Order: sequence, then structure tokens, then C-alpha cells
Amino acid sequence: MKKLLLSAVFALTLCFAAKAQDETLAENPAEIKDTKALTIDELKAQRAELVAMLKSEEFQKTLAKADALKAPKEAGIAGVDALAGMVSTMLTQLRENRALVPQMYASVTGQTLDGLPATEVKPLSPDQLVGFSKMCLAMGSNLLKSSKDLITLPGEIKSAGLMKGIKGLKSLMYIKSSIGALKQEIAFNSKMINNLVATNKLTNMAANTTK
Repeated sequence: MKKLLLSAVFALTLCFAAKAQDETLAENPAEIKDTKALTIDELKAQRAELVAMLKSEEFQKTLAKADALKAPKEAGIAGVDALAGMVSTMLTQLRENRALVPQMYASVTGQTLDGLPATEVKPLSPDQLVGFSKMCLAMGSNLLKSSKDLITLPGEIKSAGLMKGIKGLKSLMYIKSSIGALKQEIAFNSKMINNLVATNKLTNMAANTTK
């Protein structure tokens, strides 16, 4: 019976290994490819698209799925546990900083995400906006590395034994789901903060010009 279970674990591992490539990222999701300078009106239109994306049912489901993910107990397999810990930390970091996006949006535009006048807004400095952008880039870099490390883990599981192997597979499924959710939220945050940084810069330039 034990041998049958072990064989099943290995079969699942091999199946996972074949599909792990699906979660491999080719680039940092926080990097902005199009660096073309936009006008105030173009930035406003871009923000409208990002807000629509944020409010979409699909994106809200992604956030809910990310929030529902629960880190499994350690499997006792070094590579698996390290990667599970890394994605768990990133998920927590994103949840804790999620309220910053509407705060930054209101600080720069003077409006809420619903388009209403923002009241009692705490002004944010350009350094704070840039700091959030750098955090997104760092998280994207870590996620890129994690997605590549994911492919090497099935080999560790196959040599870990039955009990650890079963725990390891559970952790791998958690890691794979986490990477998919993290990729989307990090990419969104990066696009929004880059827009707000550019908007803030142009707004300040215009204000200084009229003085």
C-alpha cells in the first residue's frame, strides 16, 4: 500500500513538474515597458482604465483568491519551504499595503477611486510615491526568481520520501496559486503608481510655471 501511495505521489509530482512551466515568468511584472512620456490628459485616460480594471469582477476575484490562500505547514523540504515562505511574505505585504493605492490616488488627483472629491486626504511626498514604486519592482523581481525556482522543486520532492513528498505537493500547489495572484496585483500596482508619479510631476511643474 505504501509503495502504491509513493508511486501516486511521484506521478502527481511529475504531472505538476510538466505544468510548472505555465507559472514561469519571462520578466519582472512590475517593469513598465512603454516609457513614453504621457500628457496630463493621456495619464488621466490611463488612470480611468486602471480604475476600471481594479473594479472589474475578474480582478476582484483575483484579490479574493489571494486573500483566501493559506500558507501550508512546512514540508521539511528546504527549497519548497523557502519558496512557500517567500510567496507568503509577499502576499501579506500586498494585503497590508493595499489601502495605500486609493490613498495615493486621492493625494495626487484630489479624487477618490469613485471620482468623488477626496476629503481629509493626507498629502504624500514624491519620495513616498517613488518608494512604493521601488517596492513593487523589488517584489516583482522576487516573484520572477520564485517562478524560476518553482521548476526545480519537483526533483526535491521526489527524493524526500512519502510523507514529506505529500506535504511538499500541497506546498507546491499553494506556491503556484500564489504566483498567479501576485503577478496580477504587482503588475496593477506598478502601472498605477507609475501613472501617479508621472501625474504628480506634471502637476507640480504646471503649478510652478504659473507662479
